[in-house]
Amino acid sequence: MQIMIDIAEKDYQNIKKHPDTITSYLTTVYLYDAVREGIPLPKGHGDLIDRQELLKSTLCKTFGLRSVDIENAPTIIEADRSEEG
Repeated sequence: MQIMIDIAEKDYQNIKKHPDTITSYLTTVYLYDAVREGIPLPKGHGDLIDRQELLKSTLCKTFGLRSVDIENAPTIIEADRSEEG
């Protein structure tokens, strides 16, 4: 299962810095809340892209959005191939 969660940058960096230790009770509670409030991604979803980055591209601003722009957009989360046909 994949979910999108929203956590503070400082908490993310602290967890990355100390991956094998729980830094504090409050951080643990905060992470549980983030998971509880997370958005489950549906099975078989396509690539998730950064729409804002795509819209900022020079080609998009000059010529409008083209299929090649969408195909070349940076992927944030890879497609879930488990349910794709």
